[in-house]
Amino acid sequence: MRSLVIALLLTLFSPVQQLLALTMDEAVNAALQNHQRIAQFRADVEQSHAAVGTTRAAFLPRVDLNYAYGKSEQDPFSLGKESSTLALGASLNLFNGLVDYRNYQAAQQREMAANYQLQGTIADIMLETRQAYIEVLRAERSVATATEGVQLLERQKRDADLQLKYGVIARNDLLRVEVELSSARQERLQTEGTLQIARRQIERMIDRRLPNTEKLIEESISSLLRGDFGVAEDYRQQLLDQRSELNYLRHLLQAASFTRQASKGGFLPSIDLSARHEEYGDSLAPTGRDNSSDDDNLLLLSANWNLFNGFASSQTVSAAEASRRSVAAQLRDTEATLLLQLETILQNAHIAQGRLLEARTGVTQAEENYRVTENRFQQQQATTVDLLDAQFLLTRARNLQVNAQYDLYL
Repeated sequence: MRSLVIALLLTLFSPVQQLLALTMDEAVNAALQNHQRIAQFRADVEQSHAAVGTTRAAFLPRVDLNYAYGKSEQDPFSLGKESSTLALGASLNLFNGLVDYRNYQAAQQREMAANYQLQGTIADIMLETRQAYIEVLRAERSVATATEGVQLLERQKRDADLQLKYGVIARNDLLRVEVELSSARQERLQTEGTLQIARRQIERMIDRRLPNTEKLIEESISSLLRGDFGVAEDYRQQLLDQRSELNYLRHLLQAASFTRQASKGGFLPSIDLSARHEEYGDSLAPTGRDNSSDDDNLLLLSANWNLFNGFASSQTVSAAEASRRSVAAQLRDTEATLLLQLETILQNAHIAQGRLLEARTGVTQAEENYRVTENRFQQQQATTVDLLDAQFLLTRARNLQVNAQYDLYL
């Protein structure tokens, strides 16, 4: 019976425990499902897709149904005081300087650009979520380090109180310990505030509240550490081929080129073909006349060529060319910025890797130094200042290790 109760309790509480732990992959998946920025750019993709359909409609015939009714008081031409017309017509543009075709190509490029913008946004959200996750873990470690520093100083204060009571140290030594303890407590408050802000940031990314009992799993980010990060040349071509920002601008540049070509269509003639059937009547009903000869069928081929429109076409071409040059310049600048970003990130990774190795050694040495100094202090061979200095070195070494480790994760 006792085993059954224990098994039941484990069954009941195991899911709860699982809910109180959040891995990095779970945080990223939650952000991808809930972040509104992704929803925004998905809507932009849908809008771009609809724009392609709009431009494609120019290649199809246009069909119109028209009805007109008129009534007059006089009938000078003996046509009847009432008249009505029902017309069904279709028209198709045969040529307009390839304007429709170039606009269709530009819309396609903008749709592909919108897709790359969505991919880039998804990548940004994933990166920001991982960064926010790492910052929470960094803040938790900083709080733990600050708490350890406070505990060491509280122990020193208890020892100093006893030594002052028995006249071993002067009162100013106790006051020095109290001042350092006050500073350490302030530092702990600061790290606790930083932790709360970091948790709010990860909550914003995943769009849900994190209970204070829900912890982030340190082991879920261990795969981010690598032994060799390589050099910028290893990633350069990969960056130029794959970065969504660059592909987005490349398609915008292509769209701008097609828009410029479309604007040149204003210098060419436009040819349209239309067919129309009309029925007339002398009442509200257009088929009210007995004589069917009043019906009419029209087939019209028309051409239009604008010879002068106040240089509007020239200005449109100039504006389209300026827009194309603007996107081209933005593309070149973005390439240079991303390549510099790549070199900076790799350099920071190498620096953080070296810092972490040194920091681990520093922590080991600082812990040993504190242990030796504390023993000497207990034997009255070291002063309060010596012990405070050793405690300061230990706290600083631990902070350097924490920052180096999480900088390397980032």
